Amino acid sequence: MKWKPAVPCLLILCAGLVVLTSCGDDKVTGPGPGEEPATLETRIERNNEFAFELYGRLGSSDDNLMISPHSIVTAFGMAYAGARGTTERQMAEVLSFNYPQAGFHSVLKRLNAHLTGIDGLTFSIANGCWGRDDLTYIESFLDTLSADYGAEMAYLDFVGQPEQSRATINQWVENETGGLIDGLLPPGSIDALTYLVLANAVYFSAEWRSKFDPDYTYSAGFKRLDGSSVPVEMMCGEGAFPYFEGNGYRALELPYRGEKTSMLVILPDEGFFKTFEGSFDAAALDTVITGLEETVLKPKFPKFSFMSDFDLISALKSMGMTDAFSAGANFSGMDGVDDGVPWISTVAHKAFISVDEYGTLAAAGTGMGFSIGMWDEFEAVRPFIFVIRDIETGTILFLGRFLDPTRR
Repeated sequence: MKWKPAVPCLLILCAGLVVLTSCGDDKVTGPGPGEEPATLETRIERNNEFAFELYGRLGSSDDNLMISPHSIVTAFGMAYAGARGTTERQMAEVLSFNYPQAGFHSVLKRLNAHLTGIDGLTFSIANGCWGRDDLTYIESFLDTLSADYGAEMAYLDFVGQPEQSRATINQWVENETGGLIDGLLPPGSIDALTYLVLANAVYFSAEWRSKFDPDYTYSAGFKRLDGSSVPVEMMCGEGAFPYFEGNGYRALELPYRGEKTSMLVILPDEGFFKTFEGSFDAAALDTVITGLEETVLKPKFPKFSFMSDFDLISALKSMGMTDAFSAGANFSGMDGVDDGVPWISTVAHKAFISVDEYGTLAAAGTGMGFSIGMWDEFEAVRPFIFVIRDIETGTILFLGRFLDPTRR
């Protein structure tokens, strides 16, 4: 252990990261000659690579941001079971999945079993699948969802009761996340042309190894990227923590009870947040983790709570997954027919985090809808003329135009 003087009040970027390693003897049946075999170690490395790639695509604004890469990967893992051809290849490339699929789903199942069995915290993973009883879903696809994801097909009336169906699925997500994720699927995301809905829900609750005394929490100013300052409640602790000083940043690891998981806090030098964030990837994370050493210091960082909400389709398209989201997609592994339907019409993701003196509460949901048709749209997003008339006589009651939504 090395000793350092107590550090002053910090401005901290908080990111909940779980990093796992595995031994080479976790190999399962390989995907074939020339392809890397599916192992736990490979799956974790690829999940982490995808996490940073997606984070970079979503982090263009100055808003708080959090995603659950594992929730997204698990939801898309279910969809991947039904993908074939170019659609399957694109999903594998963007999501860093094994291609072909041999061994992929069983390894992801083993990873999920490991994560939900970690001592000292509550971490749950739930998967759901909803379809129509008048449509075809081939047995091998449903068997994979059941055996490797624990998702049993349930049937809803998408045609006659689309909003009630959406409410049922959203309630399932809310229940599986302790009420933290509500309204995951937005209005209109389920309609008479919906073929299938897949959903994943994760819930995380853990206490700090060294809790912060609420009596020492105080009010301070938090400096935002634009230089302005806002009040925030700052927690203050002291003790020995894994710590590392890199080139242009400092890193502090806050272990949770049981010391099997942690929050790793990365603090770039003032004025260099964007530069650092743009270069921070899985390899840089490995550098931080390797350099951590137990150090006596006084951590100070804010209590916070926020929700992130995304439609992931645009980001995933920009990463190269294009075929899955339009007519012509090949999900013949779901219905047995390569006719260009269904395709993914909705990918909703919500993530919530709350950090206080006692620990961390976090949850996420990922919902994915598949469509078998497309509605014609009339979208009045440019100037138009309107007429209010009596239909029986043809009398014009009002006549006007709408040119500018900002004018009253």
